[in-house]
Amino acid sequence: MSRTTKLLFTAVISAAVLVSGCTKPPVQELDNARAAMKAAQEGGAEVCAGTEYILAKEKLDKAEAKMAEAEKGGNKSALYKEAKLELIAAVADFEKAKQVAADRAKVNEQAKAELESYKKNLAANAEDGAKYSATYKTAKAKADEAQALIDKCEGEKALAVLKEAAVSADVIQKEIVEGKAAAMKADAQARSAASKGTVVAAPAAAVAMPEFDKYKVVRGDNLWNISKAKYLNPFMWPLIYWANKEQIKDPDLIFPGQVFKIRKDVDADKDKAVDYSKRRGPWSLFDGK
Repeated sequence: MSRTTKLLFTAVISAAVLVSGCTKPPVQELDNARAAMKAAQEGGAEVCAGTEYILAKEKLDKAEAKMAEAEKGGNKSALYKEAKLELIAAVADFEKAKQVAADRAKVNEQAKAELESYKKNLAANAEDGAKYSATYKTAKAKADEAQALIDKCEGEKALAVLKEAAVSADVIQKEIVEGKAAAMKADAQARSAASKGTVVAAPAAAVAMPEFDKYKVVRGDNLWNISKAKYLNPFMWPLIYWANKEQIKDPDLIFPGQVFKIRKDVDADKDKAVDYSKRRGPWSLFDGK
């Protein structure tokens, strides 16, 4: 065999090896990516690093799709090369997702500890707080909101909610004492009325602490128009009258500058107020009703 022939033969063999190498699927890179995905899952990345995990998973899926396309007769050299690059990038992204999850999990654990302490403080007043304290109800709702955020591994947001919701136990205790006193007073009034053969309904405040808005009276105001503006029903004006009897001696006579309490939750007494308004009859100053 001549020297020229030998050189040509060697070149052909080298080209064949090179082509063969270019069409080899990136099996090792695929195994590495799948192992990295499993490690990220075990580290809680699906919950605590959802965005990062999804990006990494998309790259793995694209690489597997390209390898499948190559096996079906596509341009193996190009497809395997692209798949290999996707797999290498996926490994890096899975590792990033795992680290992000670990960092967020630490914050989440801190939020869990603070929420546990927060709930213990609320638990001491759970039964009476639910009955008599509006502050307790708000604090309980915030605790539930924080728990929902922790369940989604959003510890930083949960900590912010708990910081905003921080309340003094003294405030809740004060509202409970006041609520119980109102309930006892209403019960005593009801028993007294029953002994005289009459029935007196306990006011709503005796059962639950109502919430109020405030309204400052201006010139030309009357209870009818204020009720229409606040409740969209002028016949509900007795609700304003009843809530402010310490200021309103006659419902037909109010004065600029007076600040009235306007009940927010009026469903329980709405019909009673409308009935009172429609059955009251002719109005007269200082009628005592």
